[in-house]
Amino acid sequence: MLFFPLRAAALALSFLIVSALAATRAAAQASPPENTGDERAGLPLWEAGVVAGGWQVPDYPGASQSHARGIVAPVFIYRGRVLRVDQGAIRGRLFDTPDWEFDLSATGAFNARDNEFRRGMPGLDYLFGVGPQLIYKGWQRGGSGPSLHLKTRALFSTDLRHFDRRGFSIDPDLRWRFLPAGLPRGSLTLSIQPTWASRALHQYFYEVDAAYATPTRPAYAARSGYLGTDFVATLSRREGRSLSWFITARALSLHGAANRASPLLRDRSNFTVGAGLVWTPWHSAARAPE
Repeated sequence: MLFFPLRAAALALSFLIVSALAATRAAAQASPPENTGDERAGLPLWEAGVVAGGWQVPDYPGASQSHARGIVAPVFIYRGRVLRVDQGAIRGRLFDTPDWEFDLSATGAFNARDNEFRRGMPGLDYLFGVGPQLIYKGWQRGGSGPSLHLKTRALFSTDLRHFDRRGFSIDPDLRWRFLPAGLPRGSLTLSIQPTWASRALHQYFYEVDAAYATPTRPAYAARSGYLGTDFVATLSRREGRSLSWFITARALSLHGAANRASPLLRDRSNFTVGAGLVWTPWHSAARAPE
């Protein structure tokens, strides 16, 4: 579905969305999360610079092939009282109390065009999602401890010319943040996130139409339900005023997935590793509000 009457406008907007989401996610991994008013108040209201990172990423959940992917992109971080562009999301905080936060968040994923088991089928485009997020942070003390993120997102794909709806997902996310004594200005974040999704997303990944069936890839009709559970560890540190780095590892378990019988779901476990740098030499003199 083409959302915009002018293809050039759609191209420009989709490119900006995908680039911004990928850049803010990488920047978030490189910057220790900012969970308390005191921490936010010590940081600039806005920062701008460049993010560079590399990942070894499965082509899609359950793929048996992965590819090295990289990004070098401009990044902009804004820590306003209502609008925030940080922590891997473009967010409008509708309310924020010491224990609860409700906002709108967004995320993105790379495309996949060269997968052996999808040969002859349409490639997978860039994928992004937007939706509300309710966060409980009452367990945290001094910026460390667990937090619960209850998220649902409307999903879309784009080839940088067109947008297509891909249903929605429900992704509760339990995170633990640690502040290692031997790593000043650094943090270690562990998270577990199961995902359930509508049929449209499962179709996108796992359905095989009769026209694309082969002797080794039988036709398959995908269904909605449980997609898998992510286990993520991210170590990050801010080096001085303008430089941050991150190292991240992710394991995805698809055991018990709704579409485990699909010929396109090749592996029950996927692994992703990545690292990167964020350099933000430009920043405001004004400090972020509490």
